[in-house]
Amino acid sequence: MYSCYHKLRWNVLLQVIYFCLLPSASSLLALGAVAQPTPPGVNLLPNTLERIEEEIIPKQPRSPDFFPEESPAPPPEPGLQIPSSPQFREDTAPSTPSFLVNKVKVLGNTVLQAEIAKLTKDYEEKQVRFEQLLQLCFEITELYKEHNYITSGAFLPQQNLSNGVVEIQVVEGEIEEIELIGLNRLRESYVRSRLKAATKAPLNQTRLEEALKLLQLDPLFKTNQLNADLIPGSGSGQNILQVTLEESPAFHAGVSIANNQSPSIGSLQTSAFIGHNNLLGFGDRFNAQYSFTEGLNLYDISYAIPVNPHNGTLRVSYNNGDSNITEERFEEFDIESGTRTFSAGFRQPILRSPETEFALSLALDLRRSQSFLLGEPFSFSVGPEDGESRVTVLRFAQDWLDRSSPNRILAARSQFSFGLDAFDATVNNTGTDGRFFSWLGQFQWVQQLSPKVRLVTQLNAQLTPDSLLSLERFSMGGVDTVRGYRQNQLVADNG
Repeated sequence: MYSCYHKLRWNVLLQVIYFCLLPSASSLLALGAVAQPTPPGVNLLPNTLERIEEEIIPKQPRSPDFFPEESPAPPPEPGLQIPSSPQFREDTAPSTPSFLVNKVKVLGNTVLQAEIAKLTKDYEEKQVRFEQLLQLCFEITELYKEHNYITSGAFLPQQNLSNGVVEIQVVEGEIEEIELIGLNRLRESYVRSRLKAATKAPLNQTRLEEALKLLQLDPLFKTNQLNADLIPGSGSGQNILQVTLEESPAFHAGVSIANNQSPSIGSLQTSAFIGHNNLLGFGDRFNAQYSFTEGLNLYDISYAIPVNPHNGTLRVSYNNGDSNITEERFEEFDIESGTRTFSAGFRQPILRSPETEFALSLALDLRRSQSFLLGEPFSFSVGPEDGESRVTVLRFAQDWLDRSSPNRILAARSQFSFGLDAFDATVNNTGTDGRFFSWLGQFQWVQQLSPKVRLVTQLNAQLTPDSLLSLERFSMGGVDTVRGYRQNQLVADNG
């Protein structure tokens, strides 16, 4: 795990409104009216200046391809400590004559209607004093704070009390502007759209913190370089959210060497890759890779672009691989094969938080494969026609990821594949063709035992009632499935 930490910082200005000077009893009765000035400037409750500092747990290592990219452990809940506001107590406030209140109307509130109604009910159809109305305003303000609407509050506007109806005005805090600092290539709309839902009125602290944490988990940004400040705006209850970010390096390239291929085509594989995580400024990702062994040439290219603020992503990819058997005992037969795969899909997270994610995806794969013996098309199994297999597959998958623990990641994937009689898929009377149904299940548990020791547990299974073409069979053996066994040592319909 990474050892760096960072802090998420807010400056929250809060102000509570109350009377400093109460009118005399004679003026109250004579005029039949009381007035409390509307909060000037930014009225955020209560009147203290606080800074929220939050330690963020560094990102965990990236999980396998079938899991979402954002797989770090979640940041801890920030501890916002808001000093309690002064209580308006009857035994300390100046005593004023009481008057009859028939009804209390609360104006401007869009949330907590039922809770506010319970508070106001205790003040209706009875004699109350002016300081009791101030206490009611305070109780409504505290109610908002308890539900994390920390920039909202209530006050008494100027009004006539002679008719027995009291009006209490609620100012619900809102974000009037989002200021972004530090963006270079990434478009501002990417960040604004992800904060928009979290900054709708009334401003809720928990909702905003969660949106900021999700930005911290985004690989486009450096985790320890995201700061947020809430500063006064231009009017009552209005604020400016100032977010400072630093983009992660988007370009990456390199060369790798690994002995992870089958010895029949040459186990030592060399790969050269290049990619960009923000190619056009939309958070779109481009990756290309070329790999080769003694008997293999493999090209892989992909492009993915987010299309909505909830990380719904369109993805297209193309894979082209040509291989020939190089083992000495088979070399004289000149066995060759070629595989082509084009895929297009869409993935949409349905539930998404800093701790967990559940997503659905739908993809269409066009896969083609052909094998040759002594330079002539040849079928090595039942189903292919002249060595050629063609499948058109619709795949529906469900992904689940849990990162609620700082030292553990749990991930699971379920995928249903439907072989379609479309786009020239292989169809014959052998019972083994491109028309099929299969289910693939995958589960992974990653446990950090110490800074240098990590335990990885992985389970894979495939079930199908049909006889499958080799393109869709389940393979076992190799670094990605069962280590210690040859790559693709066992290939079967079910496994």
